[in-house]
Amino acid sequence: MLCGVALMALGLYGAHLISRGFSTAEEPSYLEKAVARAARNLSIPRNARLEANRWSPTPEVLKEARESFRDRCATCHGPDGSGQTRVGRSLYPKVPDLRLPRTQNLTDGEIRYIMRNGVRLTGMPGWANPHDEQGDDSWKQVLFVRSLRQLTSVEREQQAAAANSAHYVGSPSCRKCHAQIYERWRKTPMANVVRDPREFPDAIIPNLSTNSVSRFTRDEVALVYGSVWKQRYFTKRGDDYFPEPAQWDVTNRVWRPNFVAHGTDWWAPLYPPDNMQRPTGPRCDGCHSVDYNIHTKQVAEWKVGCERCHGPGSEHVQHPTRGNILNAARMEYVQASDTCIQCHPQGRPLTNPIEGRYYDWPVGYQVGSNLRDFWQLEEHTLGEMTFTHYPDGTAHKNRMQGNDFVQSVMYRRGVTCFSCHDVHGTEHNAPLRKPADQLCLDCHGPLSMNGPRTGTL
Repeated sequence: MLCGVALMALGLYGAHLISRGFSTAEEPSYLEKAVARAARNLSIPRNARLEANRWSPTPEVLKEARESFRDRCATCHGPDGSGQTRVGRSLYPKVPDLRLPRTQNLTDGEIRYIMRNGVRLTGMPGWANPHDEQGDDSWKQVLFVRSLRQLTSVEREQQAAAANSAHYVGSPSCRKCHAQIYERWRKTPMANVVRDPREFPDAIIPNLSTNSVSRFTRDEVALVYGSVWKQRYFTKRGDDYFPEPAQWDVTNRVWRPNFVAHGTDWWAPLYPPDNMQRPTGPRCDGCHSVDYNIHTKQVAEWKVGCERCHGPGSEHVQHPTRGNILNAARMEYVQASDTCIQCHPQGRPLTNPIEGRYYDWPVGYQVGSNLRDFWQLEEHTLGEMTFTHYPDGTAHKNRMQGNDFVQSVMYRRGVTCFSCHDVHGTEHNAPLRKPADQLCLDCHGPLSMNGPRTGTL
């Protein structure tokens, strides 16, 4: 009797499948998912399930694994492991979200076995061919998959609590646990964007005596800004800093005037046409420091330090967990990119002036919140050439990476700034994860799903 009922049920289910077709666009039923997962898990040998990973998640290992993941896995799983890609959503069954418990609850050995052997009747290939992968490489891949894990509800509660109680402790506090990353970061332009020439005697690049634009002495320089493209010099009057009227063109090794004229930046007509009446606090300091306070005009650090992107770190330094520090890699793509765009857009605050001053940075924004609640990007009419935009809408002015990026298909598809850049420092310009000619081809090789869609360029 029971066998007859079971056979009838299977027959009806089979008829249902046939009647609706076998399109891969549909979602598998709950029954299909449950049976497929059970079959997959039972197919993994016990000794493979219990294998231990002998590698540790050091920055070098994770970097190597990330590059391998992008080369082999990101087409289906996406660079963040979400599976929200054109290929991933077109497969049947759908590509799993590697960040979620169904994957993260597997043992390291189980994840590695799946990587090396694949899963039958799915789009998951096996990578165990010795010409394609060494055994150690798959263990490293497991560590990268582990790094994709989303925060638990408890960790999110810890993060919210830490945001209310933590305070800024400075980038050197991160060095003990993140020594390799810290050593790379401290050599970057962001780590050195603002320097005190008394603390760093070599901060001033040119010989000031050669300045024929507007002379000032070394004693008048309180802070030095920049070292890659241009270098500017701030003098201090009272509790404010002001830009000297001359700047050094690093590329061409020549002095040039430093003055923002009317008809250029939106704020120029709102300040007197005199550099010594245009303080850097409302215009520059919010992005070139950590935790600039508009009331006290004090900062936690004069540089783009660790806590600029990770939030105040005192709780994390005392008790290091994922739940008491911010990490853009675990945010949704808009908030993740906002971490970078906060200092790389052209626009203005939604509220201006603020206490009588006009600010050119998003006052009140904190990493993890939505930048759109504090900032609006510069508007542009297609076809018009302006100080900020070319007629086609692309950036004409510097520091507009955010304006360009949010218009892109990449942004709309969930690609983030750090999909291509590593702000902790690389040997490449900008600082790209790879040389530009290699980096772009990771996703845009000939005949790839992302284009170009012809055999040659």
